[in-house]
Amino acid sequence: MLVSTATVSPLSPLSQTSQASPAAGDARPFIIALRAVAAIIIAWHHFALYAPLKDWAAPFMGELLDWLAVHARATQVFFVVGGYVMALSMSRRQWRLPQLGHFLVKRYCRLGLPYLAAMALVALAYAFARDWLPEDVTGSPISLPQVLAHLFFLQGLLGYEQLSAGFWFVCINFQLGLIYVAMLWLRDGPGRGRFNLPLLLGWPLAAYSLFHFNLNEAWDGWWLYFFPYFFMGVVIHHAVKEARSPAQFWYYVLLLGAAMIFEWRWRLASALLVGALLCHAEWRGWGSRWPGNRLVLKLGQLSYSLFLVHFPVLVFVGALWTRLEFNSPEQAALGLGIAFLLSLGLAQLFHRWVEQPAAALGRQLMGRGGKGASGRRREPAYTRPALEIR
Repeated sequence: MLVSTATVSPLSPLSQTSQASPAAGDARPFIIALRAVAAIIIAWHHFALYAPLKDWAAPFMGELLDWLAVHARATQVFFVVGGYVMALSMSRRQWRLPQLGHFLVKRYCRLGLPYLAAMALVALAYAFARDWLPEDVTGSPISLPQVLAHLFFLQGLLGYEQLSAGFWFVCINFQLGLIYVAMLWLRDGPGRGRFNLPLLLGWPLAAYSLFHFNLNEAWDGWWLYFFPYFFMGVVIHHAVKEARSPAQFWYYVLLLGAAMIFEWRWRLASALLVGALLCHAEWRGWGSRWPGNRLVLKLGQLSYSLFLVHFPVLVFVGALWTRLEFNSPEQAALGLGIAFLLSLGLAQLFHRWVEQPAAALGRQLMGRGGKGASGRRREPAYTRPALEIR
């Protein structure tokens, strides 16, 4: 059953109606902790991929670096969490054409402006490292068409080289946000709120991706390649907050299981694990209380900034170590540790002076509400008792 018309029971877990703010995930420590862990894993994955420090450190910590290079990939965590938080904060709003424009502006401010600032950091790091590091790290000289493609998140689709490790993720995240809000508009506009169109459309799209699109890495510049991870978050939201039943989540688990039997993909397995933890945390309510560790929560708040700045820091430290001829295994391992600590410090500054002001600018430009033409949240017809559907 894809569409729930059941009455919300006060005896159901977390039975209060979802009235989350746009920053709904910010009030959930478990979600913040997932972001923290994912950002750290991704940073060390890149540290283990790019020369020269990882090559010089290989005799000292080669097995660890090899494992990180192959297995330490966690962008699917951000996709699952992102799908859940977007559904939590947006699904009970009324979406008309003006709200689509508002969302686009706020989303670009939230994701795009910090991403543009990170482009400037990358350009500075490349200027410092150009003649000292291999071209597979610094890339070809930056061109104007390449920069313009990055401005509109189109570099992957147009075939331009990514200016920094991880920039592709920002593009996909932006695409997925647009697709989801378009589904909400179809629900409230042409669909008049009668059906849960994000679910009705999401199931076949996820199935098509799992058994066709997601099997070919040549298509990883498109949102549909990563849609099954994002849609898991949407399904979890529906199961916990709307249907008050885990049934649909388990149906999706079966779909993912069938896809992994068809062709094994460890990213699907890790996304499934994260989804199961998130679903349990939200269903039982402990995700709003645990963990309480301030350091973990602080790292989670810095996760996007850390994601953006760690690569230019790695490039800078690698070039500096090359100039200073700090190329012993111990010195290279120390360089990796220093690069990580510098990344954390720069992420703190970047979050304070770039990411937060960019998000605030988006709210100022479009207003905090985003609640539809009436300025109020609405409950879509598909969430009302069946007899009330008109």
